[in-house]
Amino acid sequence: MIDVSYPYFDTNLSWLSNNFRLLLEANDDTVPVRERLKFMGQYSYQIDEFFRVRIPNLLAMGEVSKDIRTKLNVYPESLLEHVYETVDNQLREFNEILVSRILPSLNDQGVHLYYKETFAPEHLSFVKKFFIDKLFRYLQPVFLDGRRNSKISFFESKELYLIVHLVFKEDQDEDWYAVVNIPREPFGRFIEMPEFEGKKYVAFLEDIIRENLPVLFPGYEIIDSYTLRAEKETELTIEDEYPMVMAQRIIKQLEKRNFVQPLQFFYEWGMPLYIREYLSNRAGMLMNEFHERGEYLYMQDLLTFPAFSKKLDYPYQRPILNSEFEETESVFESIQRADQLLHLPYHSYNPIVRFFNEAAIDPYVKEIHVSLYKISANSFILNSLISASRNGKKVVTYVELNAKLDIQENMQWSKKMRDAGVKIIFSIPGLKVHAKMALIKRRVQKGWERYAFLGTGGFYRLTSREFVDHALLTSHRELTNELELLFGYLYTQDEPKKYKYLPFNFLQVTQFTIQKKLVELIDREIKNSNAGLKSFITIKLSQIQDHTLIDKLYQASKSGVIIHIIISESCGVIPGLPSISDNITVSRHVDRYMENTRIFHFGNRGNDEIYLSSCDWTYRNLHRRIDVCFPILDEALKGQMRQVLKNYVNDNQKAVRLDLYQNNLRIPYDASTPKVRAQEANYRLAERLERNITIRKSE
Repeated sequence: MIDVSYPYFDTNLSWLSNNFRLLLEANDDTVPVRERLKFMGQYSYQIDEFFRVRIPNLLAMGEVSKDIRTKLNVYPESLLEHVYETVDNQLREFNEILVSRILPSLNDQGVHLYYKETFAPEHLSFVKKFFIDKLFRYLQPVFLDGRRNSKISFFESKELYLIVHLVFKEDQDEDWYAVVNIPREPFGRFIEMPEFEGKKYVAFLEDIIRENLPVLFPGYEIIDSYTLRAEKETELTIEDEYPMVMAQRIIKQLEKRNFVQPLQFFYEWGMPLYIREYLSNRAGMLMNEFHERGEYLYMQDLLTFPAFSKKLDYPYQRPILNSEFEETESVFESIQRADQLLHLPYHSYNPIVRFFNEAAIDPYVKEIHVSLYKISANSFILNSLISASRNGKKVVTYVELNAKLDIQENMQWSKKMRDAGVKIIFSIPGLKVHAKMALIKRRVQKGWERYAFLGTGGFYRLTSREFVDHALLTSHRELTNELELLFGYLYTQDEPKKYKYLPFNFLQVTQFTIQKKLVELIDREIKNSNAGLKSFITIKLSQIQDHTLIDKLYQASKSGVIIHIIISESCGVIPGLPSISDNITVSRHVDRYMENTRIFHFGNRGNDEIYLSSCDWTYRNLHRRIDVCFPILDEALKGQMRQVLKNYVNDNQKAVRLDLYQNNLRIPYDASTPKVRAQEANYRLAERLERNITIRKSE
């Protein structure tokens, strides 16, 4: 029964509902089999992330006072029970899909993955030789003897281990236990084996170790072995989830009660209780820190399953070249003529690479400001920034340091950039720069020219061709002036609340204007609907949890505004609630590319407005980060974005609709209507756009 006095989906259960959508895609036999394995890997990653981020919060809320929990409508004890039950059911579904559906399909395609089975005699010599010649040197077997050992010294986060139960052959009265690391580097998780009888074979790395445990422990009889992994980097996100005053109250109570963030240990199905009790006694683990998982752990490694044949993957989609850039020597000239919009990964990302490369060597470019958010070794932009700085340009970058990221890699690249003279400003709490933006300033005879990059996705992932994003390249005076104002503010690193006013009109900025602007836009649709005019709102984002904006959408629905929400992660909006959200539809889309775009479309009496953003509608994004929302002002580009959204709304192949209980319901296909698959349709849209440009230029 839904509590209409609190009409919001719980964030935790919504996260799990979205995870289940990935399993639905993995279970679709029309999807190429290696792509199905990737969806299983994505599911595993999301479940691990759920336990790292969400479970610590729930356990922490169990320690705060009842009045706070009641005020926030959080009941952690019953919610945890529901969460664990849901996860257990999903993991059983995961195993059933993998064993009964995907592995047989993989086998039919000529690839056999050894899965909880003994190696064929034809592979035993390879397994032993690989173990002795290559793997042995990377292993670190450690006995857990009578001394009490620190769990920190043995188990590192995101690493896999074998817990081995053995007895000494000369004295079998005493049980022994040992820990063996499973070194996924440098070999990877999956080992390709010799082909025979026309079939390719793959083995899990730990199964090769298991097969050779007698070699690793001579003189011992191996009783059994089980995999284990630790998660020590759990994260409390209280301040990102609740208003500041309430978050401070919660944190103060947790400190008084000496709350310690839990460690979590995941073990494979079948590990006996006596082994967990031994680990608890000898390695300092608590019994409530153990969580049972599937037959194999850390299955997000399925994302890197070997590629044997093109027929196991989606057909290759050639990146579409943007002729507006390809036919001009200068990227800046193209942007001066008109705003340019790239639909990624369908378009080639070469114009963005050229944007920064040209800025690095152009003698008229004097300043480059860019929000990197994350640093990645394969990010194309880093070398351009280093070159620009060495060429005498002022280069300022904004980077987030976060436990989720590779801090060592961040620091290595930070040193290289600093050595080249790049100014690096790291995010501070409450002022994390999540926006994906860059500003280039050129000094010319008539004064300053400014060129901006504004995107929905980070630079570190643009070249991966795995994410759907949009990128605007513009020289629009008002937009670029306000972007310069924003970068100037960020340079001060002052808290937003110290600035009562910054003149953002075209560019909307979180902690300054975004929430107020979104409320105004929704109110305008309400006013139009009440006046009998056609009114609609279409929004596409990753997460929507902010109650202020959700309540405003409910108000719009009650006024007759037609609202379509396209979501790719968690959703707090309950669609179809009588008299509350009758006019709201929520859909999820999962396809070959991961959805990362944020698009907001408002009817406005036929003079529609479209905004792109890096901002989700969550407390964290709206109040704890710096995100931007920017309008699409060029009419031709607005037409493109209308069609992009229309393709999502009409998708009847890869979309599911959410019902009142967060079930992912397939959209019934009506043979009388054309099939619409949004990502495929948007790729074809990008093709048509470039073909039309080519035809127009040839006339």
